[in-house]
Amino acid sequence: MSEKFPQNEPSIEDHTDEEVFQNYMEDLRLSPEDFDKKILDVGSGSSQFAKWAKDHHVSSQIFSLEPKQEPKEKTKSVQGKAEAMPFQDETFDIVVSNASIPNVFLGESPETVKERVKNSLFELMRVTKFGGEIRLGRVLKGEVYESQKALVLALDETFAELQQDHGVEIEEIPYPVANTYEYVNHEPVKLLAKAYLIKLHKPINFQHEKPKE
Repeated sequence: MSEKFPQNEPSIEDHTDEEVFQNYMEDLRLSPEDFDKKILDVGSGSSQFAKWAKDHHVSSQIFSLEPKQEPKEKTKSVQGKAEAMPFQDETFDIVVSNASIPNVFLGESPETVKERVKNSLFELMRVTKFGGEIRLGRVLKGEVYESQKALVLALDETFAELQQDHGVEIEEIPYPVANTYEYVNHEPVKLLAKAYLIKLHKPINFQHEKPKE
């Protein structure tokens, strides 16, 4: 019997702070040197990544952004959305989003998904310092499910605009173990989509666009 969707995985909230930190290190290819820099975690959940780093003296420079977040000075947790972030231009050396942006927009209508994807990525660019970078963890591309096609198309179009019109360098680093397959009797038989870590490098001459209200 064919299974059209992959098996459910535990949500990030089911993991300990240390497990979340290690997942970030692996999924986002972070190095010890990165923690000397000012980092923003977009779609941070309950700030487990920043909390573990602070508690274990790895970094106290990680800010966490989440729409339903209660502001907490201790862990630099801030309430806000990716499309309109409450930070000044060129604030962070590295901006990360692990399994959040652009995945959070899955299910949006084709009429709105492109605008939300574009606004969020340009906002991530805005708060990133010139010469800094953005890392998006576990982004699916390829033969995705019907419900994912509008999101993938919007993402591809926004990436093309960032490259062609703004000179953004984009790297795609594959995650073989996170690929999406069609299953038959619980065995993967067909590759549906490949998962990538996406790195966007902000050029020093990047021209900002004001997001739509």
